[in-house]
Amino acid sequence: MRCHHFDAGTCRSCTLLGMPRARQVATSRERIEALLAPFLAPGTVWDAPILSADAGFRAKAKMVVTGTAQDPVLGIATGVDLVDCPLYPSGVEELLEQVRRLIRRAQVPPYDVARRRGELKHVLVTVSPDGELMLRLVLRSPGPLGRIREHLPALLAAAPRLRVVSANIHPEHKAVLEGAEEVHLAGDEALEVRTGDVTLRVRPQSFLQTNTEVAGALYRQVADWVDEIAPATLWDLYCGIGGFALHCARSSEVTGVELSAQAIEAAREAAAAAGLAATFHAADATAWAIAEARRIGPPDAVIVNPPRRGIGPDLAGFLETSGVRDVIYSSCNPATLARDLAAMPALRIVAGRLVDMFPHTEHEEVVVRLRRIQ
Repeated sequence: MRCHHFDAGTCRSCTLLGMPRARQVATSRERIEALLAPFLAPGTVWDAPILSADAGFRAKAKMVVTGTAQDPVLGIATGVDLVDCPLYPSGVEELLEQVRRLIRRAQVPPYDVARRRGELKHVLVTVSPDGELMLRLVLRSPGPLGRIREHLPALLAAAPRLRVVSANIHPEHKAVLEGAEEVHLAGDEALEVRTGDVTLRVRPQSFLQTNTEVAGALYRQVADWVDEIAPATLWDLYCGIGGFALHCARSSEVTGVELSAQAIEAAREAAAAAGLAATFHAADATAWAIAEARRIGPPDAVIVNPPRRGIGPDLAGFLETSGVRDVIYSSCNPATLARDLAAMPALRIVAGRLVDMFPHTEHEEVVVRLRRIQ
């Protein structure tokens, strides 16, 4: 992939863009396999990586808004405009240009971090593989909503594939992307995103994997492993909007657990639309698993897909002593995966794959299949 922003030195977010792709993947694979070598069962062989396209793979655009209401800049905090970033698929640049026009028409001033003045902090876009879009405007206050609503029809007319529009109210001066309050402005309540073999329902504050094609391949890999394990009962902890659970529901009795009630509602809707009998609960994954195992006993197999901090000592301790024979761990942080594996010596890696979710960066993901050896 060539990027004129990288070549000009104005954006270095893709820190490895100057390295050949094959070398990027090989380096990541060597590093992960070395890190996880102490936790392999005898005879384990790593499978080929799940690879991404070089460009046009990002399903989400997260743009910092700088400049002025008359001349807004959508890009990074240094004021570099990135609406034409080659990581984004078709349709994202066109929508961002229409959002720029909306900002001008509605005269919504960008938020100035240093002065703590202004309104519009971020523009967030999600795009499905079918080219349908969701737009979120992160505002300091509800003040501009009237002007935005007044000029929104022009945006909707210019962007016919825009399905969901909302505003997020983020009044605090903190280095976080969004606040707790979401205001629906137009269109549907959720964006349908075809991922692998299922269609997920993505609400504005739901987590969606950034690389839809790689996520679909990851879900299929886990479903294949589950088919080989053939568990009668399966728990999907940190299930999000249901990607793993829905892929496995045709062959196992699946229960998904996620703290976000909004994500669980979306997972239930997707399961109903697909005619799948998966069960979902809004709860803390660790507390629910420990309590449920005490109530009815552990399941035959468990999937965990935690945030970067990993599953932590409580859930790792539960899995270690639970007697669960098979665990599949999808990790977005190999370092915390290694820490968690060290706390589960009875479980060892019998298969694993590098997941190339973020090409051209040092961000690494991996999925491993664990088997109880004692």
